[in-house]
Amino acid sequence: MFGWFRKRRRQRLRSRSFPSAWEPWLTSNARFLSTVSLDNQASVRHAIQVLVHEKNWEGCGGLKLTDEHRVTIAAQVARLTLALHGDYFDEVRSILLYPDAYLAESQQDFGSGIVGRSSSGRLGEAWYRGPVILSWQDVLRTGRGLNHARNVVIHEFAHQLDMRNGRFADGIPPIESSDLAQRWLRMLAHDRARLRQLCEMGVGGVLDCYGASNDAEFFAVASEAFFEAPQDLAVQWPDLHQLLGHIYSVS
Repeated sequence: MFGWFRKRRRQRLRSRSFPSAWEPWLTSNARFLSTVSLDNQASVRHAIQVLVHEKNWEGCGGLKLTDEHRVTIAAQVARLTLALHGDYFDEVRSILLYPDAYLAESQQDFGSGIVGRSSSGRLGEAWYRGPVILSWQDVLRTGRGLNHARNVVIHEFAHQLDMRNGRFADGIPPIESSDLAQRWLRMLAHDRARLRQLCEMGVGGVLDCYGASNDAEFFAVASEAFFEAPQDLAVQWPDLHQLLGHIYSVS
């Protein structure tokens, strides 16, 4: 019953005219829109209306949240929902936004009852079933085309996609085809090892070296490049580009 009401509510939201006050923010902060078809632009706008309405948006670190923040972030999430055919990441109820990079506490168990705690700077985080935490300055730089092959929103929501088949991100998102899943497992091991080797040699490229740290980060970094720099990814990592196209159902 709840699903029926949610479907009807979303239909009403998508049927509304897109607020004219939001258009300048899309022009300046979601420049990827100019690269997609008019039909897909309309689908992105419809998704933005749903995401802005349904998610719990919170400003952190003194940030006073505005519609510009919501619309800019929702546009990037809508990029993924477009590829995933109207998936609105229902499991993520809250999106938290800091004005810039922020400090996050972490701990490490060294055994024998010894636990170390430390703080580290973050641009984003993705927790199981939410929240997703983001840095506004990094979101804005990406939206304005200033972060080549980098996209913190896609990175963190790729982690959310990854965690749909388990509590911890492991670089293996839900893949319906067993053949495709096996191909992804082989490529994950091979290409992450290749990326680590290239980074150790100091050879740069479209994939951020952070992706070599573990399988989950490789999937997230590769997803960023797939959406932000698809031509570079296709040239430098053609098999990876092709396989991500199947995973994200994008030709």
